[in-house]
Amino acid sequence: MRRSLLLTLLNLGLASAGGVEAPAPAPLSATAVLRDPAGQVLGTATFRQMGVGVQVSVEARGLTPGGHGMHVHEFGRCTPGVDPATNTVVPFGGAGGHFDPAMSKNHDDPQAPNKYGHAGDAPMLMVGADGVGRETFMTEKFSLKGLNGVLNRSLVIHALPDDYKSDPSGKTGARERCGVIMRDNYAARDYPLPGPQDYPEGVAYDARKGVLYTGSARNGTIYAINAASGAVSKFSEGGAYGRQAALGLKVDPQGRLWVAGGAQGTVSILSPDGMTLKVLETPQSPQPYINDLVMAPDGNVYVTDSLRPVIYRVTPDLKLSAWLNLSGTPIKYGPGINLNGIVATPDGRFLLAMQLNTGDIWRIDLRTRAITRVIGGLVNGDGLLLDGRTLYVARNKDQVVSKVSLSADYGRGTLVAEEPVRGLRFPATLARVGTDLVVTQAQLDKLQGGTPETPFRLTRFPKF
Repeated sequence: MRRSLLLTLLNLGLASAGGVEAPAPAPLSATAVLRDPAGQVLGTATFRQMGVGVQVSVEARGLTPGGHGMHVHEFGRCTPGVDPATNTVVPFGGAGGHFDPAMSKNHDDPQAPNKYGHAGDAPMLMVGADGVGRETFMTEKFSLKGLNGVLNRSLVIHALPDDYKSDPSGKTGARERCGVIMRDNYAARDYPLPGPQDYPEGVAYDARKGVLYTGSARNGTIYAINAASGAVSKFSEGGAYGRQAALGLKVDPQGRLWVAGGAQGTVSILSPDGMTLKVLETPQSPQPYINDLVMAPDGNVYVTDSLRPVIYRVTPDLKLSAWLNLSGTPIKYGPGINLNGIVATPDGRFLLAMQLNTGDIWRIDLRTRAITRVIGGLVNGDGLLLDGRTLYVARNKDQVVSKVSLSADYGRGTLVAEEPVRGLRFPATLARVGTDLVVTQAQLDKLQGGTPETPFRLTRFPKF
């Protein structure tokens, strides 16, 4: 796979600004149970979303009197790990460094904008003579959802005061307390994957087998996951002809798995037991990017290309051709990732497609090929899932799943809710399992740099 191309696409396609203002959600809250390195519970921190800010209340016991640096760290792991500064294993090193979504790479004051300092930089915890520290503060540096979301990250309390300037952690010393920030009263389930470089982009569900399929954007490996037990097996090894990457996935009525091949410009069709049956190649060009596909009620498969302004069609006899040239239509291709997620309406009349770099969803008439803009402003919109007249949108960099209510003719949409689940890491695509949704936590923003959270995972959660 052309990884440098993918990095360029991510940098361009994720830089969109503006968007739809979502309606006020139900209050979000979370709790971190604070433990010492021996695992003893010695405090609690609570988080409550209040508009654009978060109210944080912390109580910790058994600390020395005076100031203690306090920060949100990147990973939701309160385990020992390597401190890069000393190359030694330290308590709570598994929490990683400070949460820094703006990539400031700078420790700063808790009031500093995130482009200048870590989003995880918080006020100090002041501890009294009795060894108990209590602190309540409001912050807009981090949130419980969105770009600065801290769900499933860690709150760490250090041994020393924070000077608010020295990298990487303000000379705050050892990590003495740690708690994972877990959303309150929310049922969800993870499906961990075994590989250290999985980057799961696509997901599809075969209800007859009770199996979820997910594919790696890094190497094209496809896994089969038992949706009931969570057991994972390798369905098809990556690197097969035409499949250096596996993006959008769909299961057809014959139980075959269709795979969008990304920068290779291919569509692969796999048998129910994982053998490659056929690889369809789109026309050669310098920049193909086959992103997603959908089985329509008319028996055809429709395929999006994120760089070339064309929608392809595969007929039931497995012949691929350009079905709709988008040049001169309302869908204007620009820099970055253009059309990606695609679904078909159950009446067989329309396709709905997401354009990531503009935030627009488009309705395409399968009879007349007329194109209508359904809704705009869904920046970083990636994969789609249509459930009746409800459209779910995985918004990768925004780290939420958005819910859009569609009109009877699918020609208009209203954003009604945004769901961060228990903390999403670049969600890419969605599948439905009964009354639940399953989303991939693709972490494609870490594909060319940074440290991904492992194990990679899919997350199953109730429809909302």
